[in-house]
Amino acid sequence: MEEIRPISLEDINEVVRITAMAYPGNNLLAPENQKRFTERVRDTLENDQNASFHGLFREQRLVGVMKWYDLPMNVHGVPLLTGGIGTVAVDLLHKKEKVAKAMLRGFLTTYRERGVSLVSLYPFRVDFYKKMGFGVGTKINQYRIKPASLPYTSKDQVFYLGEADREQILACYHRIVRQTHGMIKKTERELKSFLEQPEQVVVGCKKEGKINGYLVFQFQRCHDENRLQNDIVVKEFLYETYEAMAQLLSFLQSQSDQINRIVLTTADEDFHVLLSDPGNGTDRMLPSVYHESHVSGVGLMYRVIDVPGFFHQLSQRRFGKESCLLRLNIHDTFLPENEGSWLIDFREGLPHVIEEGTVDVELGMDISDFSSLVMGSVGLRKLHLYGLAEVSDEKAIPLLDRLFAAREKPRSTTPF
Repeated sequence: MEEIRPISLEDINEVVRITAMAYPGNNLLAPENQKRFTERVRDTLENDQNASFHGLFREQRLVGVMKWYDLPMNVHGVPLLTGGIGTVAVDLLHKKEKVAKAMLRGFLTTYRERGVSLVSLYPFRVDFYKKMGFGVGTKINQYRIKPASLPYTSKDQVFYLGEADREQILACYHRIVRQTHGMIKKTERELKSFLEQPEQVVVGCKKEGKINGYLVFQFQRCHDENRLQNDIVVKEFLYETYEAMAQLLSFLQSQSDQINRIVLTTADEDFHVLLSDPGNGTDRMLPSVYHESHVSGVGLMYRVIDVPGFFHQLSQRRFGKESCLLRLNIHDTFLPENEGSWLIDFREGLPHVIEEGTVDVELGMDISDFSSLVMGSVGLRKLHLYGLAEVSDEKAIPLLDRLFAAREKPRSTTPF
């Protein structure tokens, strides 16, 4: 007998054991680390309203663990409840027994039944989750900047932030969420967690008593034999205005006398334009004369788990200004109930799922690529060029490209 059910307090030791061996790099088997992780699991079970642990049980024995999240996300300006999954761990004795597949299937089915149309995750392997229908999101770029390469204007509005500023930080963050596609609301627990980490420093830009941007960072030694050589590693960098951004960058620039490099990760594709020297210190040259400026990574992945439900929930979101009746054919082998053909009537960009009508064009693709498309991570023209989208009439490609074009790619700073 096999079932997925919530983890209880009696299961904690097994949760810790399975997770520790599934992620040996975290060294959770060490006594102190094990104790801290056990308390985190207990705290989640007892106090977290937005996250929960679930397990796959076979014959009443726990063989796999996962953590589910309720994630309120800005999706193209529409606030949606979305799902997230993390800490997917399988008992070593039950590897290659499709435990992870069963857990993912249970997660998707449960959230679909709850009326959720979109979920996301951070993949341990992109190809593994792509086969399960998840599409790639926005790439991030990690820069290693000499502080002197940053612009300097003024930093007179930059102050240390702490516990007393919690409400203002949260208010600033949520104003940014409301303006940014893909951003996820931050809970009080998350905010409390990073404010209470002693190794992290938080500074913010305050104007007329209001925080309109902040920077979270920590120091990292960069030379084994010289403790005076350190980098600043930026954990979170958010701002509402140009002035706030300029003030915070000026603060980082002013650390040039003691800091070797600023390690900053951003989804901003144009960030290098700000830098007088975007080089990352490797001195590598790409053919013919291109200086290596950053490394890029693929991470957060998205999946639509209810295609018509997604369009229903975004019925007030304008997909461009195009009008056409589209037959959408979606292939979804992992979640067959999400596979099918639907008529989407776009009227000046507003989508309506209808039952019948004279179709202008047909569009077909796998659910993974569809998920990337509707989140704005990739355009329709590129998907067609790569052979990942089938269009009944190629003359309609410019129209479809405009229809699904996004003003911005999804951006998220929420780890889970």
